[in-house]
Amino acid sequence: MARPPRLPDAEILALIDELRGQHAVLTGTTLRAELARRYGCRGGVSRTYRLLRTATAPQPASPPPPSPVPGSANHTPQAELTAALERARLAEYREEHHQARWAAEIHELREQARAFREAARRLPLLEAELQDRSRLLAAAYKRIADLESQLR
Repeated sequence: MARPPRLPDAEILALIDELRGQHAVLTGTTLRAELARRYGCRGGVSRTYRLLRTATAPQPASPPPPSPVPGSANHTPQAELTAALERARLAEYREEHHQARWAAEIHELREQARAFREAARRLPLLEAELQDRSRLLAAAYKRIADLESQLR
């Protein structure tokens, strides 16, 4: 089966920007589902989460403006509203960043658990196969010993 063409990082980043406008919290699962819907492939897990982390990485904040002193001309309801909106925006950004981080970590842990379950399921089969081959090897050694004793 042919491998689907690799989607450029720029297209995935553009999709991330678009989806961030639609979702309060954009998770890797949501992003990968949308990639599958639009492009027919989900993209690599580590690459998708890396791009999502890059796109949602905190931007260096500009130094906060000096806080207005009560009673001064800068201490207006409009200034207070602007400061409150900025604090709310930063709090929402922090929350989105934490949600994306924990979603990525949960995804990684689920993948590890899935791999462990698969290994646990295969272990009895491998043990049985090892015992069968050990018996065959012992029988082969016995046959070799019998043939060598006939040669003497």
